[in-house]
Amino acid sequence: MRYPQNQKAETHKQIVDAAAREFRARGLDGIGIAGLMAEVGLTRGGFYAHFKDRDALVAEAVQLAAEQSFCRLAEAAEAAPGREVEAMLDFYLSPEHREELGQGCLLPTIAAELSRQAPMVRGAFTDSLKFNMGKLVRFMPARDNKTRQAQAMAFISAMAGAVLLARAIYDPKLSDGLLASVRAQLLAVYGVARA
Repeated sequence: MRYPQNQKAETHKQIVDAAAREFRARGLDGIGIAGLMAEVGLTRGGFYAHFKDRDALVAEAVQLAAEQSFCRLAEAAEAAPGREVEAMLDFYLSPEHREELGQGCLLPTIAAELSRQAPMVRGAFTDSLKFNMGKLVRFMPARDNKTRQAQAMAFISAMAGAVLLARAIYDPKLSDGLLASVRAQLLAVYGVARA
């Protein structure tokens, strides 16, 4: 049975949305194709009408998750003119962000797994990260672009590392303390007014 093209595109989008959410929540190996397709009300066989293989899905889902993560970070910054860095830190290094695995940033969840993925997947991740860091540069305090780029790399790496560790820690007070400590350190370095 053939479906209208717009229905196929909508179904494709639903699969990628579900994959992005599930990969952030469970990791890349946390859900299989059958389970993912069941989540959107389809059978495993329907997968191949939308994707060449699993790597094609993972690449698209990683790009979408990275885009969604950066959009949330940018929204926090843009909602606080003059306090952009502080607002990004408040959002990203919050206990709420630590807890929202399915909607949170993909970096703390799957970055380590990506090193073992196919070049197509790693390429999609790399392109997304470069794009997002390029947008983050505008919020960094240095005067020259090269230094702002270096700051953006360190900033996102420190935030993602902090959330990764905070999620792994079983002691809630220690986890909260780690987030607060990294927030304070990053704010001290990056929270100065831009020239």
